[in-house]
Amino acid sequence: MERARKFFALALVLVLALGVLTLAGCGSSDKETDEGTKTEDTDTGIKSVDDLKSGDKIGVQSGTTGEAWAKENLEPKGCEVVPYNDVLGAFQALQAGDVVGVINDITISLDVAKDQTLGIEVVSEIVTDEGYGFAFNKANSELRDAINWGLQECVADGTYASIYETWLGEAPMSQPDASGYVQPAGELKLIVPGKITVGSDTSFPPFENVEGDETVGFDVDLVTAIGEKLGVEVEFKTYNFDALVPAMQAGAEFDMIASGMTSTGELGAERAQSVDFSEIYIWNNQSLTVKKAD
Repeated sequence: MERARKFFALALVLVLALGVLTLAGCGSSDKETDEGTKTEDTDTGIKSVDDLKSGDKIGVQSGTTGEAWAKENLEPKGCEVVPYNDVLGAFQALQAGDVVGVINDITISLDVAKDQTLGIEVVSEIVTDEGYGFAFNKANSELRDAINWGLQECVADGTYASIYETWLGEAPMSQPDASGYVQPAGELKLIVPGKITVGSDTSFPPFENVEGDETVGFDVDLVTAIGEKLGVEVEFKTYNFDALVPAMQAGAEFDMIASGMTSTGELGAERAQSVDFSEIYIWNNQSLTVKKAD
């Protein structure tokens, strides 16, 4: 479901925001105030999966890593895992109080939770070892290692954390562990000298998206920052996602791929037969989202 996620955040924000307006108009609540009106008590005390208890209902999307993790780790402690056809249904159930939390990809959940009107927050990351990597032609390991060095430097000086917070709304709970790379000496092998040309399916916010005539997003800012450390320009070019790996193998269209591409697990292993991957530049682990406390 990697590319299907591209539409979730926008759809979630729109539909959930409408849900907030509808709920506000209903006037239903369950806590008296001094003025005699009622407000909803959303302070569940849940700050991590360790706070979940027997009887708690947890929303997930059917057929996902989040559902598998929840069934394996939460059902044994008595939690009820409630599957929905899509993650939109799970977040709507959270707002309605039908579930106390949602287990879902952290990058999507953080992007949705940026909208403060929704009243939800990501409280913990669940490590499932899912990550994205930049991809390279197997004949250009020098560029791969140079990008890894630049990633290492961006983490070390705080650039990475700043970019993460800009696009995902809060500081990263985990960062890339690229280390031990040496600043490249000599000129990099690039299709256009002095410029890294990046192939990307630029319809996957918040990682890459076209706004007006400009390509923006997490991947764009990160690769641009890495390029600055390497002393080269960066240019993103739009391609269909399924065409990226074959074009990278051909080696004539672009120098690298930055497109929210999973490089771990069975899918990553399959792709690694055709391309080389960088160190993981962002962990797309699972997460727990709950209602924000009043």
